[in-house]
Amino acid sequence: MAATADSERAEADESTSRAAELVTEVATGSVAPRRLAAMLSAVGGSVRDDDHLAVLLKRTAEIAHEAVDGASSVGVSILFGGLTYTAVHTDDRTLEVDRHQYEIGEGPCLEAARTGEIVRVDVDAAQQRWPEFVHAAREEGVRSFLAAPLHTADMKLGSFNLYGTARDAFGSIDESILELLTSTVSTAIGDYARVRSAREVASGLQDALEHRAPIEQAKGILMALHGVDSDAAFGMLSAESQRANRKLRDIARDFVESVSRGE
Repeated sequence: MAATADSERAEADESTSRAAELVTEVATGSVAPRRLAAMLSAVGGSVRDDDHLAVLLKRTAEIAHEAVDGASSVGVSILFGGLTYTAVHTDDRTLEVDRHQYEIGEGPCLEAARTGEIVRVDVDAAQQRWPEFVHAAREEGVRSFLAAPLHTADMKLGSFNLYGTARDAFGSIDESILELLTSTVSTAIGDYARVRSAREVASGLQDALEHRAPIEQAKGILMALHGVDSDAAFGMLSAESQRANRKLRDIARDFVESVSRGE
């Protein structure tokens, strides 16, 4: 037990040190420190249940789409627990490009997930590595790829994928932004996954994604009622979920129903 605790502390210290380096690197680039702090705050914290995990991935994808100018499309691939699927996507192009990768068995998101390394490449440079996939990507209008792994020291979770319609759409600062976001998300998922099997996490997330409508509806109502943004509205739902010790989707569904009844 002592060895396990020491290992976990070392992993946390290393993650914190790397995050500090990335914050400095990104803040000196195109992303202002205040904006970067807001990004990290939005994706930080713990994951309490599958619904929280689904919202966390969706929010991180939105932030990456906003923060990286060259990102025309963003998606999150889940590749663990014996399952492979796109958990989050910003548009249909993301789904199509991901689908080609899964069918062919090659491409930037799969390589990032399998190797644990960031992949940044454009279609010309990738032609020899993944000829069949590159052909399919060109058909979708994609010219650049940036994929970062979602992983912990002992678990490969999947990858975070950015697609650009311009050649050389991504640079080193974009890598740093994505690495910072994925590092924060990976830590949250890893902490949550330690008490469950990989299959349970992967299938639970899939189920949460299929039943997230009440959460989005509740967030929209809270935003209108209180004049707050999406993150603050989610914080309200999350706080009530923790207080009542109930699933986030159940809290959201009850709230939407109470509003519809005029309560």
